[in-house]
Amino acid sequence: MSHTLPDYTTKYKLAKIFGNVDNAELAARLGACSTMDRRGNLIWYDDFEAAAAVKWDVAGDAGYTMAYSTDRAWMGNQSMKTVTHTDAADNVILEKSFCLPLERRIGIEFMFNMTTGKPEISILILGYTGAFCFNAIVQYNHNTGKLYYLNSAGAYVELTRHDSTTITNESWFFMKLVIDWDVKEYVRFIFCGTEYDLTGIPIRTWASILERHVDIFLYNTAVTAAASTVYFDNFILTQNEP
Repeated sequence: MSHTLPDYTTKYKLAKIFGNVDNAELAARLGACSTMDRRGNLIWYDDFEAAAAVKWDVAGDAGYTMAYSTDRAWMGNQSMKTVTHTDAADNVILEKSFCLPLERRIGIEFMFNMTTGKPEISILILGYTGAFCFNAIVQYNHNTGKLYYLNSAGAYVELTRHDSTTITNESWFFMKLVIDWDVKEYVRFIFCGTEYDLTGIPIRTWASILERHVDIFLYNTAVTAAASTVYFDNFILTQNEP
């Protein structure tokens, strides 16, 4: 044999039709939500293709709107359209609560699209241990064009942004945050095509007697005095992140 693989394998022999596709790639090609970063084990997802029932608690300042929309979609036929009121700092909030995952490195990811205003898009993870509460926040501010994370002192720290972002009809952007529940630290943050190593950075923590659970929040906040329109699609919650 001219190679070191068994005769029955097709590995490296095929040129136009290649035989090796891993499970994550196969799932992505068959229409799975997760195509940008495939690490972690799935706990829950929302592709926002439901006919009617909304799977989130929704809140916001007076005058906001939130509804499934076929105007825009990253995949499928629709996404979740959120529109703030017209005052600066008005927001729309999607919230979901989960029991504590068995494996404690938790990941949150989604796609978003901006069409009006100067939105700030944020991920907030609130974790309750029975003795403490901690919150991890990352955000993209389209008014300043900057990325931030919240440190343990409650101050926002800027991250260098490398990826282009625009308000157009069909530009979609990726965000993912991974934290380590057990040590109360950030792990990494992905924005579009850039991964930020946040290993060892502690998360803000304070005392709380609420029993163990995890609350997830997605924010669309108007930074200026104009309505901000943001579409969300393909939300995924993972555990057992590397």
